[in-house]
Amino acid sequence: MKNINWARFILGGLIATAVLFVSDGLLHEQVLRTDWKAVYDGLGAKEPAETPVSMLYFAIFEVGRGVMSIFIYVLMRDRFGAGPKTAVFAGISTWLAFSITGPAQFIPLEFYSHALWVKVGAFQLVTSIVAAIIAASLYKDVTDR
Repeated sequence: MKNINWARFILGGLIATAVLFVSDGLLHEQVLRTDWKAVYDGLGAKEPAETPVSMLYFAIFEVGRGVMSIFIYVLMRDRFGAGPKTAVFAGISTWLAFSITGPAQFIPLEFYSHALWVKVGAFQLVTSIVAAIIAASLYKDVTDR
């Protein structure tokens, strides 16, 4: 493994995080608003208030997704080569870990419906790949010319 270019790694992670944070905000607040209302109604819970603290937790989640996508990309470069194909694999890997397997545990608890899980998963597959490609396009190893 070559030396990691930490400045480009951080830049790629931050850009990926921004893409994921904005797209997830639009997804959950606009596209899936009625799905989430049904979840809260089914649980007999009131919808949570949007606060700076709640936004911080969402941001932490998206930092995890963004940084992990560029981290996986950097690790995969030596084996699969630099470029968008490897970035797609990194995006899919991150998607599986964050968007598919993580939320699946909430289905039997009835916090997530199958329909909501599929909708979120499908949307986040696209955004995870796009964010990974953007981050990867910014990344170059220290020894790359």
